[in-house]
Amino acid sequence: MSDETTIGARAKEIRQEARLSQQEMADAIGLSLRAWQKIERNEGVPSGETLLQFKKVGVNPGWVLTGSGPRSASAAGEDNAFAQVDPVLLQRLGDTVQAVFVECKQTPPQRAITFEAGQLYNDLLNRVKDLRDTGMVTAAIEVLRREFKDRLTAAQPGTGKRSG
Repeated sequence: MSDETTIGARAKEIRQEARLSQQEMADAIGLSLRAWQKIERNEGVPSGETLLQFKKVGVNPGWVLTGSGPRSASAAGEDNAFAQVDPVLLQRLGDTVQAVFVECKQTPPQRAITFEAGQLYNDLLNRVKDLRDTGMVTAAIEVLRREFKDRLTAAQPGTGKRSG
């Protein structure tokens, strides 16, 4: 498992280990160069469809998103919760993070939204055994939302740090 903490850092690590240019990597997974560069710069959470493109180069999309689980797409297997990222769930978590920031009257950089959505995804995987159980997912998201809001409101003003 990588010690990189962002989607962009993990994407760049994959590309560099493959000894590919940004253009070559973009071509390999079916993205434009600009789209790939945005991923490496952590400019937004890639869509579920984009994350699934990492399978084309043998990388588990769940690992790209969260840094958890097997890095290899083949090691993830079809029945593993990390094998595929649900694009609807990913968008829902991103929307949840954005809404909490707005409620707390904060305007975070896009990379903070990306990071927090990934954190919520990890937390959700730890709390819900089957992501297809929509009732459990909905209940868990509400709990995670409240916990995230509590963390934001407990942050010390002016430090730039949230308490964890």
